[in-house]
Amino acid sequence: MPVRFIGTVSVSWLTQAGADRDMKLTQDFGFEDAGGLVWTAKRNAIVNGASIPQIFWSTFGSPFIGDYRRASVLHDYYCEVRTRPAAATHLMFYQACLAGGVGTVKAKTMYTMVKTFGPSWSVAREAIDINGRTVVERGGTLNFSRTMPREEFSEMIEWIEAENPPIEEIDAEIEKRAMTVLVLPPAELGITAD
Repeated sequence: MPVRFIGTVSVSWLTQAGADRDMKLTQDFGFEDAGGLVWTAKRNAIVNGASIPQIFWSTFGSPFIGDYRRASVLHDYYCEVRTRPAAATHLMFYQACLAGGVGTVKAKTMYTMVKTFGPSWSVAREAIDINGRTVVERGGTLNFSRTMPREEFSEMIEWIEAENPPIEEIDAEIEKRAMTVLVLPPAELGITAD
């Protein structure tokens, strides 16, 4: 099934102290993925490029310009609301990059970057108890931190650029090379600041 954007990105820049890069969507904006699933970033949502690790902005450009900016808006939204699995959200980002005009190898490199270093989460199938205290309810969101040694990541990027492997092989390599750790907020563990 062909992929397509639904509508156009229309935003209002918000003024604030600090990084000052938040934008509010002034209308819904969507994308239909290769499986026919529609992804809609809702009007009034705040997006800011935060789902794209800032360290990669010098390599790929700011998420506010260029061929991947529409993909970035959708990725930001779904990384914030987390109503769909992280893996599906990152795959949508890849497909939206392609639909926006990003070349295949660059889109795969960007996908590898967000899947490895971007937000990661899943839904708890069962409640999680630590020391007799429920820290995540069944159906709650589990947040993960994923990383990969620089040399491993560089090798992956070289491999993608040389061989242009399918996404499934990239996913397998990420799973093999990346380190993933469950992250629970201190309050969930009963830790409070004094």
